[in-house]
Amino acid sequence: MKVYPIFLSNAGCSSRCVFCNQRAAERIKPWEQSVQEAFNYIQRSNLVYDEIAFYGGTPTSSEKLLKKILEPFLIFLRSGKAKGLRVSTRPDQINEQIVQILSDHGVTTVEIGVESFSDEVLEMSGRGHSVSDVLHAHELLKGKFKEVFQLMVGLPGENDCLREKTISQTVSLKPWGVRYFPTLVLRGTELERMYVDGSYKPLTMEEALYWSRKAYCSFRNAGIAVLQIGLHSSEFLSDELVAGPYCGNFGELVRGVM
Repeated sequence: MKVYPIFLSNAGCSSRCVFCNQRAAERIKPWEQSVQEAFNYIQRSNLVYDEIAFYGGTPTSSEKLLKKILEPFLIFLRSGKAKGLRVSTRPDQINEQIVQILSDHGVTTVEIGVESFSDEVLEMSGRGHSVSDVLHAHELLKGKFKEVFQLMVGLPGENDCLREKTISQTVSLKPWGVRYFPTLVLRGTELERMYVDGSYKPLTMEEALYWSRKAYCSFRNAGIAVLQIGLHSSEFLSDELVAGPYCGNFGELVRGVM
């Protein structure tokens, strides 16, 4: 699948998760600039994309913001330069009005930051949403879009039982796809403070590989597409990583023993 990614930085975000690297976000260009540059490139290009994807931020936080982001790209759907649009957002920022806008603007895939199926873990991670928000969003999205769950393992307050619960609940709900990320400690985050004062301990590489392999097998066996495991290698991570189970080929290590 050929996807053109556009990063929206913190567009529409009203809160900050404990693992969010604000310093890095401030180094990234304003989301309006990213959107304009992407539009100009696609307009000049002869390439055809399966989807134009909007990652980061919370574009569904308001109807006005969502329309402002999506509407310029409708011309590419009409001209055949793109077959659909993809939006990544929070589960508590999905409602019937937002779903209608997504549908009317050619969105084919919606990714939601589920992270965990434990309310305690979500609260300790500063997510600002609950498991019930995830279930509600899922009911609104299923059957209308390709739905992707973004999940994390190794969050504050998590234990083996809760990790198992997140995997089993995902299998039960059966979204179209998943992304699965071991939690990393990045500079300038609340998680870094928790790591330094000893209130948070990241997973070891061995633990991260174990749970990622378990999740990968469970999802694949359930017919759920596994789009990504672990963060991709980047100069950003090299500069900002404090602690946690990271290596540039983490996904290959997980898939390599299957």
